[in-house]
Amino acid sequence: MPAQDFVAFEGASFTYDGSHYVLRDLELRVPQGQFVCLLGGNGSGKSTLAKCVNALLVPDAGRVLTFGRETADPDAIYFIRSNAGLVFQNPDDQLVASVVENDVVFGPENLGVPTPELRRRVGEALATVGLNGFHKRETTTLSGGQKQRVAIAGILAMDPAMLILDEASAMLDPRGRAGLLRVCRELHASGMTIVMITHYMEEAAEAERVVVLDEGRVRMDGAPEDVLVRTSELRALDLAVPFAAALSLNLRERGVDIRPCINAPELACELDRLADTCSARKGALQGNLPCRAEARQEAAAEAAAPATAEAAVRTQEPSAATEQASHASPDVLLAFQDVSFSYLDPQRAQRRQARKKARPTQNAAPARTGWGASPDDAWALRHIDLAVHAGEFLGVAGHTGSGKSTLIQLMNGLIAPAEGRVSFRGRNLADKDVAAQARSKVGLVFQYPEYQLFAETVFDDVAFGPRNQGLDAPEVDHRVCRALENVGLAVSALADKSPFELSGGQQRRVALAGVLAMEPEVLVLDEPAAGLDPRGREEILALIDELHARGLTCVMVSHSMDDLARLADRILVLNQGAVFMAGAPETVFADQGALHDIGLGVPAAQELALALRAEGWPLERALYDEDALASDLSALLGSCACQPTAAANAKAHRDGANGSPDSAGTEATHA
Repeated sequence: MPAQDFVAFEGASFTYDGSHYVLRDLELRVPQGQFVCLLGGNGSGKSTLAKCVNALLVPDAGRVLTFGRETADPDAIYFIRSNAGLVFQNPDDQLVASVVENDVVFGPENLGVPTPELRRRVGEALATVGLNGFHKRETTTLSGGQKQRVAIAGILAMDPAMLILDEASAMLDPRGRAGLLRVCRELHASGMTIVMITHYMEEAAEAERVVVLDEGRVRMDGAPEDVLVRTSELRALDLAVPFAAALSLNLRERGVDIRPCINAPELACELDRLADTCSARKGALQGNLPCRAEARQEAAAEAAAPATAEAAVRTQEPSAATEQASHASPDVLLAFQDVSFSYLDPQRAQRRQARKKARPTQNAAPARTGWGASPDDAWALRHIDLAVHAGEFLGVAGHTGSGKSTLIQLMNGLIAPAEGRVSFRGRNLADKDVAAQARSKVGLVFQYPEYQLFAETVFDDVAFGPRNQGLDAPEVDHRVCRALENVGLAVSALADKSPFELSGGQQRRVALAGVLAMEPEVLVLDEPAAGLDPRGREEILALIDELHARGLTCVMVSHSMDDLARLADRILVLNQGAVFMAGAPETVFADQGALHDIGLGVPAAQELALALRAEGWPLERALYDEDALASDLSALLGSCACQPTAAANAKAHRDGANGSPDSAGTEATHA
């Protein structure tokens, strides 16, 4: 093995059950100091590979070498695990202590790091992941994203030579994902080897090498600009391409002479180049293309105006009488009236809040850390007023720790507010009988719904809710069959199987069927697509959209602004436990700056459209998706269209008929 290789898989195979191989004759090398991203559909072997690198698993055939030492050698295990830091997909599988600083210190303390050095490492690690001041927080009071950051901090505090991230950004908000990428770039620049497993194609575009796995083998391997534009091949492996690649290839299909790009800044530069070319060729195309100097002056004038997102929201806030009338409306299923909640006991919460107010620096603005969380907030939710109407699709967004999961647990009485009132169909959930009824009418699907599975067979798991509703056997059978059909699963093929033998996507569908079998009036989902590959994500979201189209009221928490823009009728934005903004997607996503300030973003197409609009491009739609943006841009750049042969090449490239990822771009350039 070459000395510069930190990881080497040499004909490695691995099976969990003795028959089905998750890794099969795998050949892969990762040189020292490389930033490599691993992609693959669910079940392709990514997590197994990561555990083999860290010597948590040992191959059944072949061998794996980490830092030049064979992972099957018992004498090498301590050295390997001390220097190859692995962050799991689910932070609950990794946290070991009840207090944040104790969890972060666990790894380096077991490595024998001296106490003064321990303090420094813990402080620096927490600061790196944006958790300044969280040292004494109990881990049970943290949100999923905050727990993930604690897990990352615990690995960084060990000062590893190699960092392995297994979907570590899946539970992070947009600011958290950007922060994690920034940390990875900085660590990579300092010489650290990084292996990142992700389903976010934009993250893959930041790596220097992309490896795609399928059925335990390497199917694609190369630079991001070579791999991430091979649309057809990636889709066949249940993957997607970055937004910039999808849009640039969409534009090429429409006849625009633009090379495939893999990130938004690169694409914006390409569009600017085309605008300059067209403007020079045709006198700014009769005013259709931007005059960027004038656009920048207009943008500066708009930025100087006092309007803010909060001011805009205030102008739309109903009066108290209107709000009460809205809560009393017969189509209101769920209503929150001045609801506050704290995971601390009331006296402790009041003391912490009093200390927070007593600090002079807190009077001007709430405390913040690099990734948008505040360690001083005593309340998970503060003074929430909300009405969920029958038949609507309500999206819930907010930074990590903003109170999203707490909000939805209040919706069916799993937890009770410290202050205020939550009601279902006008009846207070503080009444135990009302809460019991609400739990069958407000179906809650947790962040990892497959963790709700427990029965020996799929049928029994889905039947659990209806049976507990006291229904007779024929009705239970009917509901189970209908629920499984509604989630696209064949009853005859799966009913008698163990849910734990199914794929991850099938398990998620079974868990959803278990909720649907109770025939809820409201379906509440907490990050339902987290951890799924792009195809699985599209399938589960399409299913939810179909259920809503049939009349089911839906509430969905998500960190994906694209998903919320596509599915939601209305979006509620939380910030530090309070309502920051609420409205239709086109209203909420019109103010990118306000959302950015609280750690959120806007859909990818909207972000690029707003950036181009600030440069003077006449893009007038309130909310853009990929197709709408491609349509408007191709119309504006019509005179710069490439020749038909190049457009045909782009279509072949997108469909996979062209074997080389660069040939379409080359032919278009010479056309």
